[in-house]
Amino acid sequence: MIYKKINSFFQKKIEDQSQDQNVIISFEDLSKREKFISQNKELKIIKKFDLIPSIYVNLKKEKILTYDKENLVKRIEENQKLYLSMLDVIEILELDNYRTSQISYTGKDINIGIIDDGINTTFPSISKIVTSQQILNKRKKSVKLKNNNKEITHGTIMASIIGNQFKDFDENFIGIAPNVNISDFDISNLKKEFYFSNILEIFDKIINQSLKIDILLISLTTLHPSDGKDILSLACDMIVDREIIIVCPAGNLGPKPYSIGSPSAAEKVITIGSIDKEFTISEFSGRGPTLDERMKPDFCLPGSKIKLPLSNDLHVNVSGTSVSASIGVSLIALIKEHNPNMLYNDILKLLKKSSINLNYERAAQGHGIITVPNIFKNLDLFHDKILPYSYLIKKSLKISIEFGIILIILFYFFYFFKIT
Repeated sequence: MIYKKINSFFQKKIEDQSQDQNVIISFEDLSKREKFISQNKELKIIKKFDLIPSIYVNLKKEKILTYDKENLVKRIEENQKLYLSMLDVIEILELDNYRTSQISYTGKDINIGIIDDGINTTFPSISKIVTSQQILNKRKKSVKLKNNNKEITHGTIMASIIGNQFKDFDENFIGIAPNVNISDFDISNLKKEFYFSNILEIFDKIINQSLKIDILLISLTTLHPSDGKDILSLACDMIVDREIIIVCPAGNLGPKPYSIGSPSAAEKVITIGSIDKEFTISEFSGRGPTLDERMKPDFCLPGSKIKLPLSNDLHVNVSGTSVSASIGVSLIALIKEHNPNMLYNDILKLLKKSSINLNYERAAQGHGIITVPNIFKNLDLFHDKILPYSYLIKKSLKISIEFGIILIILFYFFYFFKIT
């Protein structure tokens, strides 16, 4: 059977199954959407979306086939399920040393949005940097319960990687961007299931309420690979055109090729894969290319067995490409603090220039690993070693004392030996 407007993956699914399907129908513009709705008054609409004019409905196969022939309809696709791109928390340990280089930029005044399963602000690692919570309706009760206990959500870990407030022995913040402002876009629900429609709803909220967001982290991806033409990928590209950087993980379906799902396959999303401490591409890290043969991921960053403190006595060890993506968000926050006017094309160009080729296939490593020194060298800001202010104070005091002792010794030497 020949379909006109039904997504290719969805075609196979409706041919094999007879039950009702969760469907997103998109239109060329809002007027065509409203005309379609007026002509199909019996249709029970679950949700409308405006960024890309569309509706979320539950349909039987017969109705889907009928709407495939409708001139007002642009595209019909499944409301695909999304999956968090972090492997399970591996172990809970005592807090030990976790040190990250500290540079002069800390993400100050940069607004990061995290679309995830919510951030538990009871953990001291992030309690000061989560400045707002944008909770989808009907989920407020579960979120309230979440913040009354010590639940370690995926979003909590993402926020802790970005802006962790704990310090190492040199008084450096562990978080790469400890002074960012984080908005918690919580799409959690009791079923712990996430769909395209959840993120599309967040996008509409950002646009309609003119929320100030510089960078968005979307830590979810589909199991099916994408060509970047699905509604969520296209919506991401439109958000980037509105001057918001979007970072996504490459997913954890590697090492097989063509394992980049949506929205990671979106053309204008910065997609990050994972490497381990030996600079080896993590086996689980999603590989490109996309279904339309574009190169993804764009870069790779550490994402395997990262140790992270959440409180004074709680420490987690985590792996997954969303860990890598959150590190990528942190680096972009530092860049945006230096120059808030840098947009997608400028940042992508800088990151490419600042990456080191690890000699893996492009489909695995993208442009390689992004290095912090190279970023700031390319911005003409990096010197051989940038040391914390507190360290410099201690060092200068030590030098002053040593110099004073030398002067005293010289004074007595000249005094006793009468050297003139």
